[in-house]
Amino acid sequence: MTNLVIIGSDVYARRVIKCIEALIKSGEEISIKGIVDNIEEKTEIKGYKILDKIENASLYNDEDTSFIIAIKNNKTRQEISDKFKEFDYYTIIHPKAKIGKNVSIGKGSIIMDEAVINDNTKIGNYVIVNHGCIIDEEVIVEDYVNLLQSTALGKQVKVDSLTKIGRDVLVIAKISIGKKSIVKNASIVIEDVGDNCIMEGTPAKIIKKL
Repeated sequence: MTNLVIIGSDVYARRVIKCIEALIKSGEEISIKGIVDNIEEKTEIKGYKILDKIENASLYNDEDTSFIIAIKNNKTRQEISDKFKEFDYYTIIHPKAKIGKNVSIGKGSIIMDEAVINDNTKIGNYVIVNHGCIIDEEVIVEDYVNLLQSTALGKQVKVDSLTKIGRDVLVIAKISIGKKSIVKNASIVIEDVGDNCIMEGTPAKIIKKL
């Protein structure tokens, strides 16, 4: 039995808890030990105790415990994983997600319900693939990426680290998206995107450089 400590307690953390509960119901041998977060006005979330502040997370690290960073901000996930490199990070794959052949999914990543990841695709560490996302074959999604609900990535797309792809976005085949970029909701990406860009529209255009 693996005991899970969830880092974070906002709305996204509640979605992660639902994923874990679905895994437990499906027979996966895990349990929720509790939550660490810097929130002060609450003592529990969805019936699970807030154990301590994030900076004290090491107090709950033992051989039977794994951690999940349930925080949607890419940079914050990176900062936490860098601070607590010694932790074992659990990978969450919802039982209703569909995973193809020869797919690799890195540590600490979270694959939500109804997500589809097709063959020969690589998902990095600490990636969030939200509800209803469709990822085609031979796609590379690097570390700390957040794909919001119902995003679709075409065949051989590459998304570099710390990038956020908004809800209902379509990225056509063979497109590359650089580091620390943002694609806004409902955009269609038909050309490569560099680092540190904010893209929006159909087709998506650069509206700002970060």
